[in-house]
Amino acid sequence: MKIQISLLAAAIAISSHAMADNNTSDVDQTGFMNKAKVGQTSRDGGSLNSSHDSDIDQTGAFNKANTYQNGVNHTIRVNQLGGANKVKSQQYSSTNTGIVNQTGAYNSVDLNQKSYKHLTRVTQDGFANHSESWQGASGSPAGRENTLVVTQTGVFNDSMATQQGSYAIARVSQTGYQHASDVMQTGEYNRARVTQEGRFNNSTVSQTGELGLAVVTQTGSRIDSTVTQAGANQVARVTQDGSSHDSLVNQSNANNTARVTQSDMLQYSDISQTGSENLAINSQSGYSNYAIVEQGGTNSDSLITQTGYNDHARVQQTGSGHSSEVLQQAGGILSFVANRAHVVQSGAMNTASVTQTGGGNVASVMQY
Repeated sequence: MKIQISLLAAAIAISSHAMADNNTSDVDQTGFMNKAKVGQTSRDGGSLNSSHDSDIDQTGAFNKANTYQNGVNHTIRVNQLGGANKVKSQQYSSTNTGIVNQTGAYNSVDLNQKSYKHLTRVTQDGFANHSESWQGASGSPAGRENTLVVTQTGVFNDSMATQQGSYAIARVSQTGYQHASDVMQTGEYNRARVTQEGRFNNSTVSQTGELGLAVVTQTGSRIDSTVTQAGANQVARVTQDGSSHDSLVNQSNANNTARVTQSDMLQYSDISQTGSENLAINSQSGYSNYAIVEQGGTNSDSLITQTGYNDHARVQQTGSGHSSEVLQQAGGILSFVANRAHVVQSGAMNTASVTQTGGGNVASVMQY
């Protein structure tokens, strides 16, 4: 067991009850009023303990780090530059790895890993950014081999990640001011990637099935995205650029695909897929367009493309073998403002196509 401590001024380092075999703790603190506490279980901790490792480097003032490890082959790396940064970490069971790097002030990380072979890497640069993560279920069977990578640059960004399933991967990147990301993965083999730039953007991803994929990219201000995936083999891709957009994607059953692209400002998209093998693609550009797609059954297709000014489209499909395509394009100088399309299909083997160019057009198709 090795403990190395380098202190300046009133820095404090505490390493306690590291009594098991092959534990290594290396603490280097420069500045004043920095604190580090390392606990790597004792022989009577109830687990087979070996090969623990903890390395904490703190430069500046009022930085805090608190780690606790219980199990086999844990690794914690904490590197903090600046002032008043905080890290709290707890690792249980075996082969977990946590790496934290913080630059700036008042950044905080709460890292909790349970069960088997989890990996978490958090990098924060700026002021008052917060990252909180929970990996592994507390019950039986516990989750295993989840991977989380969080990168936050800016001010008041917040990332929450919960991985209670197995073999999940989540990557969160937030740059700017006061973004919020919440990723929950409770199934198996789910993938989530969230990228937010600008300010006041919010992303929520919930994956409770298996083999789900959610990719959310938001650039601008006051943009919201919610992706909910249950079942198997769901794919959701959301790209929003501009301001004041809102996207909702709800997928259940299996093999559904949703793609949302929104630009400019005040766009709204709501896609609900409750059947199997549904495909919905919404592309909106202009001002105040909104599209709502609800699909049930199997083999349904919906494609909505709106370019112009204040267009509306709503498609509802129930059954199997449906296909709906709505294309609305306005002309110059607002083109009398609004196009509208409303399509409802129930039954089987239905096909509807609406194309509107200009302004003030209204189309409604209903098939049973």
